[in-house]
Amino acid sequence: MAIRNSSKALLVHNGRILVNRCVSATGEVYYDLPGGGQHDFETMEEAVVREVLEETGYHVRVVRFAALAEEINDFMRGDPGMEAYREYAHRAVHFFLAELIGEERSKPTEADFQQEESIWTPLEEADGLLFFPVQINGRISELVRNEIPQYLGCKRWDYQIWV
Repeated sequence: MAIRNSSKALLVHNGRILVNRCVSATGEVYYDLPGGGQHDFETMEEAVVREVLEETGYHVRVVRFAALAEEINDFMRGDPGMEAYREYAHRAVHFFLAELIGEERSKPTEADFQQEESIWTPLEEADGLLFFPVQINGRISELVRNEIPQYLGCKRWDYQIWV
């Protein structure tokens, strides 16, 4: 089993942050930051730039590394998630502060899993939204403002919320 590396963008513009509004299979609304999995031979910075463009249509540049969070899923033997989400047994999520390169937007080419839309929300309001990974809940504005990268810890990931 490999570690799944993921890059997420804290993309702030005019006091608002870009978030992906997602809806689970059970109809629950949650939010995710634009970004996704790292490809082989790709830097984490390249991954976040590519993923933001794919999911939102915005061209961005990385300003700085902001935080790292980890998720562990200790699947039980025979658990259907073990095969379906094998690459998510251990996920490392790298968060980067990013900025727009111009305000033109291309058509998004690849929505994230369960993504309904990308929306700009006031930075302070983002602290009240339900995000995954859970370590960033209530801390979005802090991650944007803090100049020192933070380790956000490791939490158990429950794949059941996705199915």
